[in-house]
Amino acid sequence: MSSGHSFLNDVNQMFSDAAQLMSMEDGLANKINVCNASYITRFGVRLRGKMYTFEGWRSVHSNHPSPAKGGIRYAPYADLDEVEALAALMTYKCALGSGPIDCSDVA
Repeated sequence: MSSGHSFLNDVNQMFSDAAQLMSMEDGLANKINVCNASYITRFGVRLRGKMYTFEGWRSVHSNHPSPAKGGIRYAPYADLDEVEALAALMTYKCALGSGPIDCSDVA
């Protein structure tokens, strides 16, 4: 996207807007905002006698408090920005829900 507009940019902007309303020590908002780690994986699969290479992404946005909150995608339309955005949203959802360990039923 040539305009610089993306899902990740939208998520980061929403976080920045919310963080400005809170009192935080210098640098903390930036630490919360960025993914701790992102990985790209490529692997080969033989299907019907032909070899294909698949690419996938895994991002861990936060592992505090455990377990790690992140996302993984293996889809032809996915990209690293999308996975990092989804990982960030999972972290924020779990933080706001402050409930179950897997956060799956926090809405």
